Amino acid sequence: MPDSASATRSETSGILKLLRLCWPRLLAADLLAKALGFLVVTPAISLLLRFYTSWSGSGTPVLTDEDILFFFLTPAGAAALVCVGVFTLWLVFAQHAVMLTIAYGTTRNGAITLRATFRFVATRAVAILRLSASLLLRIVAIVSPFLAAAAITYLALLTRFDINYYLTARPPAFWTAGALLGSISAALIAVLAVKFFHWIFALPLLLFERSSAASAFKGSRSLLPGQRARVAGWLATLAVVMLGISTIVTSFVGLIGRLVIPSASESLTWVALAVGLVVLLSGVANLAVTFLGAALLSLLVVRFYVGLGRSGYATAPVSTPVGPQSPPRSRNLRRVIIWGSTCAIVATVFIAIATVRSIPAVDTTQITAHRGSSAAAPENTLAAVEQAIADGADWVEIDVQEIADGTVIVFHDGDLKRLGGISLSTVASTYDDISQVDIGTWFSPAFADQRIATLEQVLELCKDRIRVNIELKYYGAGGDLEQRVIDIVERWDMESQVVLMSLSRSGILMAKALRPDWKMGFLTAVALGDLTKIDVDFLAVHARLATRALIWSAHRSGKEVHVWTVNDPVQMWALISRGADNLITDVPALGRDVLTERAGMGVVERLLVEFGAWTGLIPSSAEISSEGDT
Repeated sequence: MPDSASATRSETSGILKLLRLCWPRLLAADLLAKALGFLVVTPAISLLLRFYTSWSGSGTPVLTDEDILFFFLTPAGAAALVCVGVFTLWLVFAQHAVMLTIAYGTTRNGAITLRATFRFVATRAVAILRLSASLLLRIVAIVSPFLAAAAITYLALLTRFDINYYLTARPPAFWTAGALLGSISAALIAVLAVKFFHWIFALPLLLFERSSAASAFKGSRSLLPGQRARVAGWLATLAVVMLGISTIVTSFVGLIGRLVIPSASESLTWVALAVGLVVLLSGVANLAVTFLGAALLSLLVVRFYVGLGRSGYATAPVSTPVGPQSPPRSRNLRRVIIWGSTCAIVATVFIAIATVRSIPAVDTTQITAHRGSSAAAPENTLAAVEQAIADGADWVEIDVQEIADGTVIVFHDGDLKRLGGISLSTVASTYDDISQVDIGTWFSPAFADQRIATLEQVLELCKDRIRVNIELKYYGAGGDLEQRVIDIVERWDMESQVVLMSLSRSGILMAKALRPDWKMGFLTAVALGDLTKIDVDFLAVHARLATRALIWSAHRSGKEVHVWTVNDPVQMWALISRGADNLITDVPALGRDVLTERAGMGVVERLLVEFGAWTGLIPSSAEISSEGDT
């Protein structure tokens, strides 16, 4: 045991000594590699989106929901996905190669300049690209059978009824599928972890012995016998240490925020600067933790590699040797750090001022009751709509679909299993088939009288009392949903009291073509590209997408942003501060309370709450609910 402890101390001392010698160059290389990666990745993704636009003929540089899925299932999409994967791995490996080269040069008691480091890695760029492609293909080969098993599990256990039934009722099939999918995921993670462990020396072999990609993977595995326990132990220790450091840093930044912000609360300017500086501190801390983890990993790998006594080291460039007490400290590097810090502080001041100016003094956000007040009454029922009116909602959102006899009903799912307890498809039914099904008792016996309503019935209830957001839902029934909805709205003379939206881009654009003057929106949970290019009047997005940048961009394009489904007051507050035009919520009364509370507060108080929500100092009572569609 003493020998083992002594060896551990010696190893730790050697790693820390190596870190002291080369950390400035490692840091500079890390920041430069990140900057170059960002400058290259962003244009590459833009080119990929342009390629899809040209390939699909969609005419708009944005992919959403089903577009993304179906595109990547095509040969062209799969090829694009592979290209992005290889490119991403190439950037990661190139950055790691730079740090490995610096660590290797220092380990050999030498000093390698940044210029020489990048020049050396550049000579191996093509080989690194081949390694990236080989790794991706290996990962695909490993992952594919697990994905196939997951798909079979899903199809066998979770497709008999609408997916919302399984998510809500959670029958035995749901838990069986969950257990199987969890087991499949755990097995996949374990297999990948073992494989990555076996491949840990592939990049050093590629760099310093000029091995091919295939021989680098084989050679890496051949180096491990006799070293597995030692290498695995150190890697596990590094993971635990970095997790601990990350936790400590996060807690420290939160403590600084709690101490600094209240003391500045008497002055709006100081509040803004304090918030900005804490945000800057948080960003720098996260970068530092990320850098430290990457640097220590590189140093560990190099020490293991050198300790194996490999030959062929002469391929790595090493400049003039330096002693352990004279690590290189470049004046230019210090200047870069000083000027970079100064620019970051100045940028923080401007960002803080912009943040203050962005917080509205008067809120114009409206509240939409999601499927009615669906936290207080069964969704999409007349009772839920009536409750939304009582709760003071500005709008009520309802889901409509066309069934077999052409009736437009107000109902979300494709079958009645979740809400009615029976195995009956909506699109294959007539209104006579479903009109007497109890869809309220599942919520509470008090609502046993609730039945599936028609759009006509809902509009009759809402006319001149509350505006209506109609979501068009398509379940493959064919028909003419857009025209039928338009006819019903016009029959009730409610054109000015109604908006339409849909997850189906083709459906909502068809409706827009039929009634160009009507207000219509596109609904999405995920997106690649510029959503504001879609020819609609508003974007209904999941809260994950509702960033300040998206909202500003949409407003510049003359579009509103509606955010769903937000049931937490802290999230509501943050989204209102970002300028969201409409919050879609199951609890409209809560949204109204948040707006009332904000109306009695000044900008400084609002900024403090914004900061608290951002840092987590003000805990959320719940996460943003409803991961599915609206």
